[in-house]
Amino acid sequence: MGVEFGEASRVASMRAPRILRDATGSVSIGDAHAVADAVHAVLTRCFGPESFDADLLHASFNLVEHVFAGEHPGYLACDMPYHDLRHSLDTALVMARMIDGYRVEHANAASHLTAEYGLLGVLLALLHDVGFIRKASEAALCGPQLMAEHERRSVEFAECYLKATSLARHAALASLILATRLSTNLDELFACYEKPAVTLGMMLGSADLLSQVSDRCYPERCYYHLYHELVLGGCDRVRRADGRERVLYHDALELLRNTPGFYEAIVRKRLDRDFGQVSGALGAHFRGANPYDAAICDNLERVGRVLGDGGTRLLRRNPITTTPNLAAVYTRPAGRA
Repeated sequence: MGVEFGEASRVASMRAPRILRDATGSVSIGDAHAVADAVHAVLTRCFGPESFDADLLHASFNLVEHVFAGEHPGYLACDMPYHDLRHSLDTALVMARMIDGYRVEHANAASHLTAEYGLLGVLLALLHDVGFIRKASEAALCGPQLMAEHERRSVEFAECYLKATSLARHAALASLILATRLSTNLDELFACYEKPAVTLGMMLGSADLLSQVSDRCYPERCYYHLYHELVLGGCDRVRRADGRERVLYHDALELLRNTPGFYEAIVRKRLDRDFGQVSGALGAHFRGANPYDAAICDNLERVGRVLGDGGTRLLRRNPITTTPNLAAVYTRPAGRA
């Protein structure tokens, strides 16, 4: 199942807490170097050794690690527990595996993805949430307040970064990051791209969703972390046509109560219809059962048990985030922020 990667990274991954590992339990998604090694191994098996810019791959993981840590010039550290480094690393890993599976399924197709496109897809997945990271001039803001514009900011960051790399001629494809925005008109977004780029965009949107709902702490991350991010970002309410506000989630438990419906009405619709079931390529990567499907089923079952018992005692406490020194709003009881 999957592919092998460096011994040091494998040891680090096995030492990581189980809840900080990917859906297979083999890679620490809290360790940028471990994920970079795992992705390198996947792309090597997929395209062959020396078929892609491995130096750029590892440099990009190093860059993102520094950006989220507040060690990149002009940027502050990530202050969000849900949209943290862990999520970006996991999304990049899912993306690599999906690309490999797609190549397996479409080995004889003229439109299959090249090694350059494969690397590009991983880097866009890795960079898709950097727009949440505040610039030094934005210290008065918190990350969630950038919710509405973070995809556009991510596109700008990724395009600027790619222009200085061996993938410079593909820098304009950074706009495919907009496929991760639920409100994006995908027909309009994909209209000007050829099939390989459209496929890459569909994979990117799929990887973003799958990395979230398959996370081993997804119920806890929704309850303890995502709820507060939504409140701070003003996404827990909508404004009606008459100007009045309607609150969508009065507390964190109500957000959790809406999770199964969100999965069925939004996530599955995006994966199956809008993104053409491209995520099914994960089965080809794993040469059989897809561990992401199993992880999602387990998470939904746990949410059902929590809701069925009418309490949160079945949730694990203190879900791990790769964002240190959280603000008090993320550590207080998960009521209204």
